[in-house]
Amino acid sequence: MSDNYHPNSDVNAAATTKIHHANLQNLPSSTAHRLYKGGIRPGEPSRTRVQAQEMLEKIPPSQRAGMDGKSAASNAKNYLSDKHASHIEPHSKGGSNNPNNIKWENAKDNIARGDKTMSWQEKMRLNAKWQFDNLAGAVKAGFQAAPLGAAVGAVTTAPFSLLTNALRVVRGEISAQEATTATLKDTVMGGAVGGTTAFATTAVAAACPPIAIALTTAAPILAVVGTAGMVYEFFKILDDHKQTVRIYYESLTQQELERLQAIENEVIYEHQKNLEFLAEAEVINQEIKNRPIALGIEEAMQRLRESVAIAQYLGLTSADSNLLPDSQLPYLPPHS
Repeated sequence: MSDNYHPNSDVNAAATTKIHHANLQNLPSSTAHRLYKGGIRPGEPSRTRVQAQEMLEKIPPSQRAGMDGKSAASNAKNYLSDKHASHIEPHSKGGSNNPNNIKWENAKDNIARGDKTMSWQEKMRLNAKWQFDNLAGAVKAGFQAAPLGAAVGAVTTAPFSLLTNALRVVRGEISAQEATTATLKDTVMGGAVGGTTAFATTAVAAACPPIAIALTTAAPILAVVGTAGMVYEFFKILDDHKQTVRIYYESLTQQELERLQAIENEVIYEHQKNLEFLAEAEVINQEIKNRPIALGIEEAMQRLRESVAIAQYLGLTSADSNLLPDSQLPYLPPHS
């Protein structure tokens, strides 16, 4: 199969990839409440909407991403389920509730620190944990998207591979069993390409919101490109079949011309041999006719022997004359 099918699998798999990052309006009230009030003591004012959005963005992007708004909000809620809004500078030492002074941290670690200032080692650990959580969420999102991408890749590849291999069967290039095997192989390969594309695209988009936005914007264009690519591939397969058949019949015509030329050359060669044989036979015939005829039986027998030798040389047999081999010549005693 041509690798031209695989770009179609790539494009169509990418076009069906959908990644949403949670917004404040998508969140359940309990999750939104934590963004507004997390780490704030009773009686203190809540954060503003802008600050609440900043608190949301402190969640690793892939941990607040999903196939739609609902799943994205659910993932954000699950991520925060065991987290505290930990102050870098403790509240007791004048630390503010501004998002710049807050990190999402496992509740047990925040409780264990108490009212101590967060050390630089702890901040580095939390930063590393944030990166790890973002990577883990991206991989998880990629694996969730891979089956759909594989299905899209297989569906995109199968009909074109089937058409290509069916035409190869018609042309006599492969058997029906070989065509079935090749189609299954191409379909599996298309599914693998689509699944890989969906995994990679989804993972990157989940970990990087700007790419997710760009992908969502480009999805209609990718869908058009994928459809156009499939239409192009369909007509290309038919055109390739047409060209292959034309070249095949042209080769048959050339082979036939070469065969006829070889036959003609053979006929000419045989004819030339016959002409040479006839010319030689004519010379010998003239020699026989022009031999002097001596009197006597012994001279006549000598001429007969010479004539038999000449006839044998010319390829004549007893079927042509009863005087040739398999026949008995008259016996005459040698002349003394």
